[in-house]
Amino acid sequence: MKRLRHKKYGIRLFYVVFYMVFLSGDPNAAIAWAEENVVKIGVLATRGPHECLTSWSPTADYLTRRISGRRFVIVPLAYDRIYPAAEKGEVDFIVANSALYVGLEHWHNANRIATLKERRAGGVYTRYGAVIFCRSDRKSIRTLRDLKGKSFMAVSELSLGGWL
Repeated sequence: MKRLRHKKYGIRLFYVVFYMVFLSGDPNAAIAWAEENVVKIGVLATRGPHECLTSWSPTADYLTRRISGRRFVIVPLAYDRIYPAAEKGEVDFIVANSALYVGLEHWHNANRIATLKERRAGGVYTRYGAVIFCRSDRKSIRTLRDLKGKSFMAVSELSLGGWL
């Protein structure tokens, strides 16, 4: 059933594009219409682009089915691409950790519209946590203060759970 509706929508889209290109005489009109109707959702790709698309594409597909006249696409973004994508207007929405959001709000006038609640280990959470691992024979490292003057490795300086 879903497939039939999708094909029907695709056929209507074809006719609209066909009209704009061939009957209006202006191929740029079709391109502008298609680009206008795409909503780009930038998503922080903490586990890489493939995993990001696997996890978030069903959301884009759902929104496309539910919101007439718009097509939603996921744009996986690495930590270092979040701010440039916002600055250049490459995405319409961003799903990122709360630390990145604060920067987006401060530097790029972003507004939040939702907070993600994650289901894990039998509960629902809106908070982040982190753990510092060290070798078991390093008895001198037990608190954050113990790291002073030592080398420390983390995922990214922009990672909420992995650095901040």
